[in-house]
Order: sequence, then C-alpha cells, then structure tokens
Amino acid sequence: MKKVISISISILVFVALLFGLNLWLTANENARSGFKGGGNVLNIYNWGDYIDPALISKFTKETGIKVNYETFDSNEAMYTKVKQGGNSYDLVVPSEYMIEKMKSENLLLPIDKKEIPNLKNYGSQFLNQSFDRGNKYTVPYFWGTLGIVYNDKYVKANEIKHWNDLWNKRYRKSILLVDSSRDDLGFSLVSMGQSVNSKSVGTVEAAKAKLDTMMPNVKAILNDEIKMYMVQDE
Repeated sequence: MKKVISISISILVFVALLFGLNLWLTANENARSGFKGGGNVLNIYNWGDYIDPALISKFTKETGIKVNYETFDSNEAMYTKVKQGGNSYDLVVPSEYMIEKMKSENLLLPIDKKEIPNLKNYGSQFLNQSFDRGNKYTVPYFWGTLGIVYNDKYVKANEIKHWNDLWNKRYRKSILLVDSSRDDLGFSLVSMGQSVNSKSVGTVEAAKAKLDTMMPNVKAILNDEIKMYMVQDE
C-alpha cells in the first residue's frame, strides 16, 4: 500500500550530459549517420539504482563516449561534494528543492535546448516547474511518490491504512525508514493533517517531536539497501 505525500522530480543537468543523453536516445540515428564518438568523457553523479550499469556500457559502445559514474545517497551529500569543488561533473541528479539551492549559488550551468530535440517528447506537466521556470538549467528524469511498503508475510493488508499506524506498538523494532529527513518529517506532518510544505516553525517542531516518539519502532534508517533488506525478509 502506498499513500502519496509528495511528488519529487530528480533532474539531469549541464549541457554536456544533455548532449550525451540526446545521443543515447537517438543512438540508431547516430549509427546510421556514421557517428563513431571521439573519445569524449561524461562525468555523472547520480543516486544509486537510478541507471542500470549495463545501460552505461551500451551507451559507451554505441557512442564511443566513456562514462565516469559516481553515486550518492542524499541530496545533502551530493551538494557538499559539488560545493567543495575538485570534481567536474557534466551531469548531476538532484531533487527539486536542491535545484533551487544550487541555482542560487551558481553551481549549475544553463542548457542549450537546441542540443536536446527529444525535449519535445516530455509531458508538459513535467516542465516549467517552480524550481526552474523555463527549464533553463534542468530537464526531468524521474518523478515518484513516497509510501509504505510492507512484507505480507508479517503484515496483513488491512493492518496499515494510515501513516499513524506506523506508531502502533506492535511494530516495535520492525520498521525501516529511508534516510531522508525531508521525507520522514513529511509523513509525520501528513499524519498530523498538516501540509508537507508547512512553514510554521511550531508545526514543524511538533512533527519532529511526534517522529521522535516513533523511534522505538524503528529497526534501522537506510538508503538504497532498504530494498535488499525487504527482499531478504528483514
């Protein structure tokens, strides 16, 4: 069972990647036109599990472009590394709220839309978002929802109907949380009937206090490995 509490869009940025992305999406056309690549390199910094390694190998084989691929497990870790410098990334995949922060600090380069003809294939509802009007710096990559996943070996479908059910004492030391303060605080706000975008300091502090009371039920706070533990019946 999943309940939507937010829609987040992860973003592809920087002109070099967008050029590379276009080559990937139009690989057959490039092959027909005789494109062989020129030993170019793309430096990509992305979330774990967002690109199949086999796809990167296929991209290199079809375009001749080498890919240096690194992953991160939180927007904040990514931001810190990019901010510190020393690494020149062609593509970074932050979430929407981090886009605004990176824009304000001049950490993003504008894109050349003439190099991405496939932009016309995007649904209009995913473009021109508030964090990047006119898509000056970004194009959409993923969007998704936050919800509850349960193992039906141990939890019946009718046992969890609301976010508030996660506070039930029957789940002591049996809940895995995603390591995202934004998302975890978000579902606490929703459980209180509040907006995930609340700017009230008192409301946010109350949501944090309520989240603290759920900690006896939390077995671990994890990142991408959370899926592995679920599959292994943890």
